[in-house]
Amino acid sequence: MRRPRLLHSVPASLALSWLLVSGNAIAQQRSHGFALKLDPVLSEARAEITEGRPVYASGDRLYGRSGRDTTIEGNAELRKAGSVIRADRLTYYEADDELLASGHVRVTRQGNVFTGPELALKLDANTGWFESPSYYLAQYDGRGRADRIDFLGPDRMRLTDASYTTCEFDDPDWILLARSMTLDQEEDVGTGRSASLYFKGVKILGAPVFTFPLGDRRRSGFLPPSVSLTSRSGLDVVVPYYWNMAPNRDLTLYPRVSTRRGLQMGAEFRYLQRSFRGEAAVEWNPDDRVTHTSRYFFDLRNTFTNWGGWGGGWTIRGVSDDNYFVDYGRSIVSSSERLLPRVFSASRALPNDWTALVSVQTWQSILDARPGPYERIPQLQLRNVVRDAHGFDLDTVLDTTRFRAPTAALPEGWRSVADPQLSYPIVRPGWFVVPKAQLHLANYQIDSGTGTAFDDTESSVVPTFSIDSGLVFERAAHFFGREVTQTLEPRLFYARTPYRDQSRLPVYDTTVADFNFAQLFSENTFVGYDRIADVNQLTAAAVSRLIDPGSGAERFRFAVGQRIYFSPQRVSIPGVAPRTDERSDILLAASGELAGHQSFDTGVQYSVRDREIARYTVLWRYLPPDGRILNVGVRYRRDEIGQFDTSLRWPVAPRWVALGRLNYSFLGEGRDPISGVPNERGVIESVLGFEYESCCWGTRFVVQRFRTALGRATTAFFIQLELRGLARLGSDPFGILRRNIPGYRLPTDRPEVPSRYFGYE
Repeated sequence: MRRPRLLHSVPASLALSWLLVSGNAIAQQRSHGFALKLDPVLSEARAEITEGRPVYASGDRLYGRSGRDTTIEGNAELRKAGSVIRADRLTYYEADDELLASGHVRVTRQGNVFTGPELALKLDANTGWFESPSYYLAQYDGRGRADRIDFLGPDRMRLTDASYTTCEFDDPDWILLARSMTLDQEEDVGTGRSASLYFKGVKILGAPVFTFPLGDRRRSGFLPPSVSLTSRSGLDVVVPYYWNMAPNRDLTLYPRVSTRRGLQMGAEFRYLQRSFRGEAAVEWNPDDRVTHTSRYFFDLRNTFTNWGGWGGGWTIRGVSDDNYFVDYGRSIVSSSERLLPRVFSASRALPNDWTALVSVQTWQSILDARPGPYERIPQLQLRNVVRDAHGFDLDTVLDTTRFRAPTAALPEGWRSVADPQLSYPIVRPGWFVVPKAQLHLANYQIDSGTGTAFDDTESSVVPTFSIDSGLVFERAAHFFGREVTQTLEPRLFYARTPYRDQSRLPVYDTTVADFNFAQLFSENTFVGYDRIADVNQLTAAAVSRLIDPGSGAERFRFAVGQRIYFSPQRVSIPGVAPRTDERSDILLAASGELAGHQSFDTGVQYSVRDREIARYTVLWRYLPPDGRILNVGVRYRRDEIGQFDTSLRWPVAPRWVALGRLNYSFLGEGRDPISGVPNERGVIESVLGFEYESCCWGTRFVVQRFRTALGRATTAFFIQLELRGLARLGSDPFGILRRNIPGYRLPTDRPEVPSRYFGYE
């Protein structure tokens, strides 16, 4: 950045005298009860005036006619309204506010720089022309040359026989050539005609008319096409069209052509209103070339607030057939979908701390998720939460639900539940005690004629008492060369629920709760209202943390916990044996930060009865600020899951980065806990790619292979060329990379907007 020339110099003695006088004046003002207040922000109120500003000029020689024209020669410079013009010769016509410049002309305005041999410019209106200029647009880091630039206002210009690039201009890796180009900085868009795009000297694209974004503002038009190659669809080409319908509505049409599946139409509509928002997506292939059937997918989502005091939303999803996601999915997440919800819910606040909920929940079950879960048509719920009523907390749930069975062999009907809970929290510095009493009441009205052995009416009443308590100790300590605050937080939790026979009750939405630290402090070992476990148990746990005393950030955590059972469990779910152990498995967890931008997170579940590790997770992560990423993890759950998972982003050569992920199953027995599919050894998902980044362009090659169902796999290939500040050509791999490589960050496709003083001369 060039230093501005000072037109006048101020002697140091005069400046010091001014400071002393100002200091004495402020002291006198304070003695009279008032003082001037220093403003830490540079006010720009005068900058709002754009016309009628004075003109400042300097040079070796100056002559002209007063009130008509002024000519400056030799190191000529003129400043007005944020513009700086330098040239060998400047002539300014005051009446017309017009400037003529010749010889090594250089114009700087709002950080943009133009250089050339000859210029004619109206300063306030910023209209005129520039012959054979070179230009640099600071906000977009764009540069180029033109035979002529016509300035059409403060933020618009038209270039004739022009070039544009964000590379260094001496030898640009990519360049856009156009017979005519218009750059509109107010709308952040460039348009033109007769354009050719060259990359590494090879013409890769030509267009009679074109539009490209200068910024990130939404605008209608075709988006860069996406090209990918998958084993189930073949060569896949998507050409999206974006329609910016209004500031709060838009529509994206994305026709998709694949060599194996044929033509598929897709559309996504988004809307945003004051009291509701949502989106609707539809995909339709009228004739799949492989299955010779019509195939479709739809996804409708909406949320609303304050519709007559109600708030809520709905989600409605569906597909034409079981294998739609397997054949058309581009990731293991989409291809593994099994339950598609059709859900509506609405809630509102009522007087006296009550809330009401109305919901309907149905499903489309596909593949191995059949027959699917029970459907709720409808669910009605009232809840009352009262905090600190004379020290008591009261939480009451009243729920009535109509369940519809997924098959005719299962019971269905109404279930009504009342579940009041009363607690008295006693919380003091360093300790707490929370006694709580709970009463669970349930009534079932089971439809007759369903062919099941249940009576038409069943009910149960189950009381529960619990008491939660804990202590918090802390001390100053020194670990790993750091001053830290260490805590010790022991906790005891006792729960008692007497046995009530619930074998005559159907099971609609209840399952065994996952055993973890949160569940250690829960009264019920089931999730749902159909079963309340009989328990007489005590949980003992302790947590120790290392805390940075300066920031309060947690640097390390260690936890251990176990539950002791004083009686065997008798209440169970059909098909699941009740617990008979006297002690639960031991849970251990540790997480924290290590030196050198490393961190870890581990958890272990040790079976006391079997004397073996029933479950463990180990994750180690290396995330330095230079963008390198290395994640290594192992997950194991006996007879259910055993996976090794590692991912990385690592430099392999100057400007080249390797990307990868490997998720491998080493368990050959048991079934997956989610899908129920038998486990088999092998690669579940793998990603391999390379990323190249230069100053003005980048490219990515990504190959992905994932298991979609038993005996099926999909391989997909993605390639993308990114021309910074212009467009991304090819397929978008960022969703795959972000999901498969935790910590992966998208590259910055736009330079940071410079300040108003950037490039000041």
